[in-house]
Order: sequence, then structure tokens, then C-alpha cells
Amino acid sequence: MKHTTCPYCKKTIEKPAADRFMACPLCGFRSAWVGAGTDGYLIIDSNLPNLMDKYLELQRNETDSTILINRRVGQMPIAGADRRK
Repeated sequence: MKHTTCPYCKKTIEKPAADRFMACPLCGFRSAWVGAGTDGYLIIDSNLPNLMDKYLELQRNETDSTILINRRVGQMPIAGADRRK
């Protein structure tokens, strides 16, 4: 297990790898750090409450990384033709 910092609750947590998109055991929201430095990406959970406020806050704080919002529709509980909208 690797130690990493949750971008939401700022606590040190253990994950198999920092680049695994997994939920924080403390706050329950998913994130992943991919790469490092100016070539790094922080992928954040699209299910966050106040998503845009949190996105802007992280963008101000994480100046070395690019912030991406996870929008994988396949993980949403929508089925059928509506899934692709």
C-alpha cells in the first residue's frame, strides 16, 4: 500500500497506487494522481457536492497539476438509450 493525500479532506490515506481511481476511506469521494510535477494530472470525482466550487479551489491550490473531472458515463446508474445523452 502507498501513502497519498486525499485532495478533498487533506488526510493521508493508503491506496494500492496513487493512480488508482478509488474512494477515500474517510470522506468517500474518489480521486487519482497520475504522473508528477507539471506533467501530472489529478482526476476528481464528478459526484462531489459543489463540484465546480471544489474544482476551482483545487485548481488554485494544485498549480503544478492539471485537474480533470471524471465523467465516465458507464459508472452512472443510467441504462438504455438515455446513457449516451
